[in-house]
Amino acid sequence: MIVLGYSGLDASVRHAREDSDLRPGEERIVQGLDSAAALLIDGRVVAAAAEERFSFEKHTNAFPRESILYCLKTAGLSPDEVDLVAHGFAFSRHAHLLSAGKRYEQVLDPQRQIELFHDKLDLPLPVEKFFSVPHHLAHAGSCCFPSGLDEALCVICDGVGEIESLSVYAFRSGGFELLDRFLAKDSLGILYGLVTLHLGFQFNADEYKVMGLAPYGDPERFRSFFDSIIEFRDHGRYSVDLTGFDGNNAPYYRGFLRHLADTVIDRPQTSERLPQRHCDFAAAAQECLEKLLFHVIAHWRQRTGLRTLCMAGGVALNCTFNGKLLDSRMFDQIYVQPAAGDDGTALGAAMIAARHAGEVLSPANHREIPFYGPSYSAEAIAAAVAREGGGLDVADLGSPWAAAADAAKALAEGEIIAWFQGRMEFGPRALGNRSILANPLLPDIKDRLNAVIKLREGFRPFAPAVAAERAAEYFDFVPSPMFDTMLATCHTRPEWRHRLPGVTHVDGSARMQTVDAARNGLFHRLIGCFGQLTGVHCVVNTSFNLRGQPVRVSPSVAIETFRKVRLARLYLGSLRLSKRD
Repeated sequence: MIVLGYSGLDASVRHAREDSDLRPGEERIVQGLDSAAALLIDGRVVAAAAEERFSFEKHTNAFPRESILYCLKTAGLSPDEVDLVAHGFAFSRHAHLLSAGKRYEQVLDPQRQIELFHDKLDLPLPVEKFFSVPHHLAHAGSCCFPSGLDEALCVICDGVGEIESLSVYAFRSGGFELLDRFLAKDSLGILYGLVTLHLGFQFNADEYKVMGLAPYGDPERFRSFFDSIIEFRDHGRYSVDLTGFDGNNAPYYRGFLRHLADTVIDRPQTSERLPQRHCDFAAAAQECLEKLLFHVIAHWRQRTGLRTLCMAGGVALNCTFNGKLLDSRMFDQIYVQPAAGDDGTALGAAMIAARHAGEVLSPANHREIPFYGPSYSAEAIAAAVAREGGGLDVADLGSPWAAAADAAKALAEGEIIAWFQGRMEFGPRALGNRSILANPLLPDIKDRLNAVIKLREGFRPFAPAVAAERAAEYFDFVPSPMFDTMLATCHTRPEWRHRLPGVTHVDGSARMQTVDAARNGLFHRLIGCFGQLTGVHCVVNTSFNLRGQPVRVSPSVAIETFRKVRLARLYLGSLRLSKRD
């Protein structure tokens, strides 16, 4: 069976922008961002990619035409050969609440999705082929089915999916039992997003920056404010008060944001260098999120007796919380979907639809690194270099394995390089195929990367990619699949913190990625060669993109990006590109 899943709500941002009263940044307080597509054939993932990688509009909500075409091309299929098309939203369940006005008809109505297939792909989509999957169920499918677990507690937490903001399921024998749910009015994701917006970052995009800022602060200063708007209740329940403030609150929470500015803390003039009070505010928001999540998860862990946990939804990308949950040893195993945001619902919707149709999903996905995106042959790379590489020195090193050894030598000498190999990652993390790499032993490497290469805020940390068999030498952690895909923090061992300044955050933490030879042999070889030269089997790994850009998808775009910043070398397959000046 061939099942195509996709995410996103075409025109949701455009519809918001039609509001003449809209203020800057409010157009992101919508559902349906992070459009993506995923393809299953006989229960296995064949391809998956986010639309932003092709359109270059980060977090786009546009119908994922290019992602769909990429998935079909990878499998050698035409659109009419697909058996089922699954979408990661099911607003028809709530049509009686949402159908007033044109927003439902133009954005939310499942019938609109069928029309989009005809409009964007010139493909008549029979109603019987189309499958609307409730948003949180799509998230649940995306994490539970690939986990390899027979049963698990499943917690989905995001801003809002249709009308829910947090759902708790028991996953057993391929089925889901809904145990509890929280509606949008009590959304932890929205609360954290509003803090993000108030601090000068983008709602529904930059929440990870607040997470990175929080270790610089002390939560005590603003703890009482967050305590005043949350209420812990029995049986793992809670409430969040986002609406009990004067003024017009819906749909953009202006009353709450005005209350923050007038009563709690001023909005900063710039997000580049934040005063201590704003760091403290971020720390209190992070603490609040963690307390509420622990409250819910601990209750259902005890109530169900389930010893394993699966998580998805945008909040599941909060690596700091994930690390603390691991350290609590509340569960024997925790699996977080690498594409935990809405892009992952493309995959989950396809899996739910396939399962509904009786398909057996392949358990071989367990701990598979999500290299589901495009790859390029040596011929395609050479052609791109011939077109785009004028003025650059090009050397063919013979093989990607030889390129890995050469790249390791450059890193050991202090150079910062771009590394473009194999299939692109699915999800927000660069896992060694579309990466910028650097030497973690250099005291100034974090500042160099932030200021010169990534062009981003100086407080943000960088991640270590470490050979899996050597990770315990440098980092103190509870083993987990989350470290395979950079989804949890741990702590750099005290004796290594001064030696690994490039990957150790201000609180001693690190968002570690373990790399093993079986699942990413080429990247593992690079790290191993670097270790032979320096004695440390660990490199700085950050995504191959600039501030505000999606990860680079193709050799041509990689070369264009390489020209713009002070990178020493770009490795494309076996080719090494360097600048003559």
